[in-house]
Amino acid sequence: MSVQDSDTLDAFMAKLERTHGDRGGVSCAQVVDKGIFTDEPLVGELVFSLLLWEASLAHAVRGASRLNEELVNLNELRVCTPEEITGMLGGRYPRGMERSHRMLTVLQQIFERENAVSLARLKEMNKPDVGAYLASLESPPSFAASRVVLLGLGWHAFPVDDRLNRLLVRTEIVEPCPSTRTQSQRLERLVRANDSLRYYTLIEHWSQSQRGPRSGSSNGSSKPAGAAAKGAS
Repeated sequence: MSVQDSDTLDAFMAKLERTHGDRGGVSCAQVVDKGIFTDEPLVGELVFSLLLWEASLAHAVRGASRLNEELVNLNELRVCTPEEITGMLGGRYPRGMERSHRMLTVLQQIFERENAVSLARLKEMNKPDVGAYLASLESPPSFAASRVVLLGLGWHAFPVDDRLNRLLVRTEIVEPCPSTRTQSQRLERLVRANDSLRYYTLIEHWSQSQRGPRSGSSNGSSKPAGAAAKGAS
């Protein structure tokens, strides 16, 4: 990480601010109509983040709407079968069955720990303890956990999944990293705490208009992270 890295990212974000700065937020509460996702806001954010993981924002919003139409609350979601959830989301939803299994596993783990489908206790914990709690859950990817920290609790984090990582590497905004978790940690160090919510929000909106490179291509780029704002259109 260097001053050049920071300057490259800041230049890219300045361009995104001009092209995507009026798009609004990307938290569950900001893009999903009231329904099961408002039962318990932190669990709602986690479930919505699982819908968004390796998918588009449009997919996630449609998926959340379909769950809202079919279910009464998050506890009813918890007792569904993977096949039922996949059916609600639709057969073309990316990684539908894997996503459904992850969702059910994490909801059951939360229920067993808290005796309720609730993460309200996280609000009483410090950031390291929250990170340890979320990391100890079996199924949510680091992207979903980081969104809970950033969007649910308002703490510094930078969510990255493979989809965002590949786009940022292709656009030469970041260097390839061995994992999305490593890239997320790198960006968390690179981005100022006061900027993390805005930067992530802009990148998420920008990513919706980008055609993603094939999986795995993020580790094959030999170009330096220097040609900043190429893909910010």
